[in-house]
Order: sequence, then structure tokens, then C-alpha cells
Amino acid sequence: MEMQQIIEQAEQNIRQALKDYGRHTDQTQVLYDVSNCFIKRLAKDSSYAKQELRDLFSKSPVWDERLDALVINGTRTHNPDQGRIYDLGMEILEGWVRQNGGIWSPASDDVKKIVAFFSSKDEERKAEGLKVIRELAPKAYAPTKKLSRVFKAVCVALGIADETAGSDFQRLYAQFADELSAKKIGFKLYVSINPAHFLTMSNPKEDSRGCTLTSCHSFNSTEYDWNNGCAGYARDEVSFIVFTVDDPSVPELLNNRKTTRQIFAYKPGNGFLLQSRLYNTSGGTRGAQEDSKLYRDLVQREISMLEGAPNLWKTYSSTGEYGACVDAGYGFGGYKDWEYSEFDGKVSIRDDHLDDFESLVVGNYGLCICCGNEISKGLYCSTCNEGGSETCDCCGDSCQETFAVWGEDGRRKYVCESCQERYYTRCDECGEYYPNDSMTYISEGEEVCQSCLDRYYSECDCCGEYCRSNELHAAADHTGNNVLVCDDCLRAHYTKCTDCGEYFHDDLMRNIFREGGFTEMVCEDCADEYEECPHCGELTENRTICLACGAVIDEKEETA
Repeated sequence: MEMQQIIEQAEQNIRQALKDYGRHTDQTQVLYDVSNCFIKRLAKDSSYAKQELRDLFSKSPVWDERLDALVINGTRTHNPDQGRIYDLGMEILEGWVRQNGGIWSPASDDVKKIVAFFSSKDEERKAEGLKVIRELAPKAYAPTKKLSRVFKAVCVALGIADETAGSDFQRLYAQFADELSAKKIGFKLYVSINPAHFLTMSNPKEDSRGCTLTSCHSFNSTEYDWNNGCAGYARDEVSFIVFTVDDPSVPELLNNRKTTRQIFAYKPGNGFLLQSRLYNTSGGTRGAQEDSKLYRDLVQREISMLEGAPNLWKTYSSTGEYGACVDAGYGFGGYKDWEYSEFDGKVSIRDDHLDDFESLVVGNYGLCICCGNEISKGLYCSTCNEGGSETCDCCGDSCQETFAVWGEDGRRKYVCESCQERYYTRCDECGEYYPNDSMTYISEGEEVCQSCLDRYYSECDCCGEYCRSNELHAAADHTGNNVLVCDDCLRAHYTKCTDCGEYFHDDLMRNIFREGGFTEMVCEDCADEYEECPHCGELTENRTICLACGAVIDEKEETA
């Protein structure tokens, strides 16, 4: 999908989300104040900012292009596959078998018993496997120890745990550990970069269905200034929102009835992941640790799969030793809940980037919902009051909504819809509005601003019309000067020399008669390479017999 299509879709998503957001509440004044210029700027800024994440996520089979989101559900996970666990375990331990006598050695029997401990449901076989583990790796097993860690300890004890980044062992062990902990989920998890989902990250206050999962980020409230962060998260390069909804089969609920949500942040290829506070219908954090852990696991698996890296991460508190590696962007006005230990935020570092990851900058300026200017707190800038009344910079009248244009002095102005339609024209290249008399007509009704004209267009040196610079053709005019001409002029007045391949004005071209009875056109410089018949004056490829008139060429007469 082209960027302009992405932006247009983001605009549609935002408009629909705002309608859904106000559907069940009477507290809608803020929603009425949202202007067209706010929606357009947020859609454009967010679409460009999230492009690296979009490039990464769109590789996934569960990418939903319309939602600008991954939709992870039961088809992406499963209950542990015992057969796959057995095959992976045997493949990992194969090296130890070779070192100890080969495939039919006692070591091979021990390995089968070890792997059966992890893969079998038969208690007798599991007991046999545990006995071998305790003999070969006495410190590997503990009743409370995760099975994946037990297996890793066995590999270490046997001397086959290759910790080199990207090694076959790491790759296979990551798959083994994933399969051991695989869990089929019975819900849809949305992993989204859609600006509409950021705006509606917390449900509306005063909801007639009962308020649930509301917060200082609820977009229909001016009670706090933190909801500035809704647009701030949408405009940065690294944030994405992970959430569940009450009923995924009802589209509006994605925008007004989330049941859990949290902000993650990741720069593609960096191997460093932030997971912020989990909010749920009970207020979040308390009792939410298991859900938070599951969401983190699903996101880590997806990112590792898409980047072709082993799914091996080390996780720490976001307020611990790696907390300094997450910075809030300058001007960000959202609630930085990853900075508070009671909210249980996490940072995770993938094993292939333990020593070379970059810090994350999370959040950006928000936007005034009336004029679209950057602000760092609340929903309104200092010049736009909460009633939403605005003043047109052109006619001076009060209006419900203004639209951003570029004035004659090159500065931003905000005008009413009537003045915009009367005095300004939309540039068909950049989409911005400029004074009518500053626009240049191109063709087929297209008009462009001076900046786009200088950047993308040039005049044809023949007809004087503007066309795209990359569509002009180099040629020599009738005086021999180098010129750039459009397609129409090239076809009408210029010919390509069959010898040198360059274009010349028709006045500079000569016919040459070729062997075989056909003629071609060559330029004057190339014409010097051929004989001119002294009888008819035509150029001929044959230097003895004129191919035009058939006369014998007298070389002496020609030389004289």
C-alpha cells in the first residue's frame, strides 16, 4: 500500500473511532471540537512515524492491513506438541551421543530417556528420564524450576550448550523452550500502530453501559492533562498498543470497549523491548501479572519470528538497571507509567543484542484537537478554548472549525471552510493549501504549489509547458543547443539518430540510404562518416555506387 493510501486509511480509521467513542456517552464536547486539520495531521504524522514498525509487522501472516495491526489469536499458538518437543530434544542432544559411542551406544538410550522426561505424558517414562537427569546433571532439576531451564542445565552439564549468538544450539533451544511453554489462547490480541487505537486507548468516561477501563488517557475528558499522550504515542516511531476487547466480532468495541491494554515500544532490529503498565477492567497492575506475562511472551515470539532471531529474551523491571535506557520524547505529555515500580513495567533484551541495543525514545508532542498545533499537555493549546470556537485568520469571523493553509507570507494560517474554498487551492502533489494565484496549472486539471513545482517539475524548452522533470528528454534544438523537451515535442519535432542514439531537431537530421534498400536518419556529426553523392546530394552507405540514384560516385570529382 502506498503512503498516501495509508494516510487516507488512517484518517478514515480516526473518524470512525471518534464516532464509536461517542456512541454511548453524553460527554462529547471534546469530540465535537476535534477538527479536520487535527485528524489529517495526526494521520499523516503517525503513518510516517510508524513506517519501520509497519514494514516489520506487515510480514506476519496475521497482519490486518485495514486495521494497521496484528491480530494474534488461537491460530498463532497451540498446546505443546509432544512429538515436536521429542524431535527437537533429540536433535539438540545428538552431539553428545556422537561423542559417547554413536547412535547405538548406551548414551543414546540415556538421551531418549532424558527427552522423554520433557515430552512424554507417561509418568513411568518421565520417572526414568528424571533418574538419568539426576545421574548425568545432578544440579539441573528442582521441582519449582521451569522445564526449559532444566533442559538448558542438562545441556550445560553435558557440555553441548553453545552460547554463541546465532548458534545452532541457541536456535534449536529457543524452539524447544517455545514448544514447552506453548499455550493456546482463547481470545484475540490486537498489536496495533493504528492512531485511532491510540486515541481510544482508554474507554470513554460517562459510558451508559458502565464505565470500565477509563483513565487519565480517556479522550472525552479534560479532567487531566495526560490524555495529550494519546496523540503523543501515535506520533512517535516506536510505540504500539496491545489490547483486547469485550467482543471482537463487534467492530465498534475496538474503539470504545477495551478490556485490557498496554503500551509497548520497540525499534525494529534493536532487540530491546519496553512493556509498560497493563490496564484492565479492575484498574490494572493488581492481579494482572499473568496477563502481562502472556502478552509479553506473544509479542516477543512475533517479533523474533519476523526478524528471524531465536526467541531468547532476558526481562528486567523497567525501573531497574536498564530503566535509564528508556527516555520520554521531548514534549511528550502522556503518563510515563513505566517509571513507577508499582506498575510492574518491564524491559526485555534479546540475546543477540545484549551488548549493542540502542535506548528507546518513547512519545512525542501531542496535538491541539482544534488547530492541530503541537502541545505537551491537555487537548487544547493556549489559544483554543475548550468550547472549540475559533477565529478565521482570513475573514476574522468565529467558526466551529478552521483549516490549515499557507499564507502569502509563507506562514501557517487557519481559515474557515468558506475562505479556504474561495481563496486557496489544494496542491495535487503535497496536499497542502496555498493562495490561488500562487499555484501553477500543469495538465489535466492538476495544480501545484511553487515548492513542488521547483522540486518535481521543469519547463519544456520547446513548448514552454511544465511537466515532470524525470519525464523530460535531452535533445539538440535546431541551432545545436542542448535542450530538455516533453514527450509531445519530442514526437513532433525531434528524431533519434540511428548511429549515436541521441535526439536532434528534425532540421539537423539527414537521410542515409542503406544497403538493402531502406533509409534511416542520422545527425550532422554522424553524417560526416558517410559519402554524399555528387549527383543527387544524398548520403549513401556504399562509397562506390549511390544507393539513392544508382550513379557511380567519382571519387576524384568528389575530392576536387
